Amino acid sequence: MQDHRKLHIWHRAQDFAVRVHQLTEAGTGSAYGAWRSQLRRSAQSIGANIAEGAARGTPKQFGHFLEIAQGSASETESHLDFAMRIGALNTADALSLIDEIGQLQRMIAVLRRKVLEGSR
Repeated sequence: MQDHRKLHIWHRAQDFAVRVHQLTEAGTGSAYGAWRSQLRRSAQSIGANIAEGAARGTPKQFGHFLEIAQGSASETESHLDFAMRIGALNTADALSLIDEIGQLQRMIAVLRRKVLEGSR
């Protein structure tokens, strides 16, 4: 068990979720509200799963939650692509967020590999 607040990746994931929240402030209507809510939830889930995994007792459990965080990152990337395609986010903002989520995905993969290798 470790303190997730000491993990650089957790801070990056939290900063990313805040940025998604800020960039999705505009827009009205029930269709936009549902889409925006789903994007925000998946972005917030990345850091939440990193934190939950860090609190678990074994490296295998931590690795499992990192895998879930990776899934949330992929879901978020898909939502961002959709948002860009429908014009809900401007292209520059969407591409910047997609680049950032790609960096997070690579960081999660590296951490997961190290966590699981350490359990052998």
